[in-house]
Amino acid sequence: MAPTFTKITPSLPVSSVPASIDFYTNVLGFRVAGRDGDNHTWLQLTSDSEAPRDDVAVNIYLRRRGFPDLPEDTAFGKIYIRIEGEEDELSELLKKYRKGGAVVKNDMSVKPWGLRDFTIADSDGNLLNFSQAMGSYPRNKPASSTSGQ
Repeated sequence: MAPTFTKITPSLPVSSVPASIDFYTNVLGFRVAGRDGDNHTWLQLTSDSEAPRDDVAVNIYLRRRGFPDLPEDTAFGKIYIRIEGEEDELSELLKKYRKGGAVVKNDMSVKPWGLRDFTIADSDGNLLNFSQAMGSYPRNKPASSTSGQ
């Protein structure tokens, strides 16, 4: 029997877990779902503040650079977050993030394949790309499962 994959949680290296929690919660609107001192934390982005932790689709794991036992931990990460909603939802999100002081690396643009997106960076250089489907672009749909037989 094949496993069922249910969620992906990217791990991003940060210099300061407390400073990163402040940025991700106060500027970007994430919520803290779990924390272990200043070594690592698990954050979630949801529009439903009452959603159970296991039901939230957007999760990020922030860890202090070098934790655990990564002596040459100098890389940064990039994640993609797709949103749905009204046509101007992505523009409003970008305005909110700018007002909060987020560093915009790539301003809003329209891709030939039917997505609008923008990219912001946290203070450690990790990139977060937010996108929204336009017009007839296929919306997020569950992938059909195959048994492999």
